[in-house]
Amino acid sequence: MKRPEMTFLPQNQSVPIIEGSSVLETALRNKIPLAHSCGGMGSCTTCRVFVEKSVENLNPRTEVEEDIIEGRGFAHNERLSCQLNALPGLVVRIPSNPI
Repeated sequence: MKRPEMTFLPQNQSVPIIEGSSVLETALRNKIPLAHSCGGMGSCTTCRVFVEKSVENLNPRTEVEEDIIEGRGFAHNERLSCQLNALPGLVVRIPSNPI
């Protein structure tokens, strides 16, 4: 049985996910470079990603994420990878210029 996977762009790399892990944890575990200045605490926005596929299946923004993005004008598909659950079929784009 194939393990569930998600995909990171622009690397176009599909990697296995572990249930309950974040997108940031998944990236780091699979050696995909993703900025994360605050160590995944949701306070810096450097780990933001753009969800390209499976937007409708995302977990709601956490209170931490809501607080940090307030006033920053994040798009509906722009999320903090440290606060976003890794899901089967999820496709995220890592921006070339972190905030």
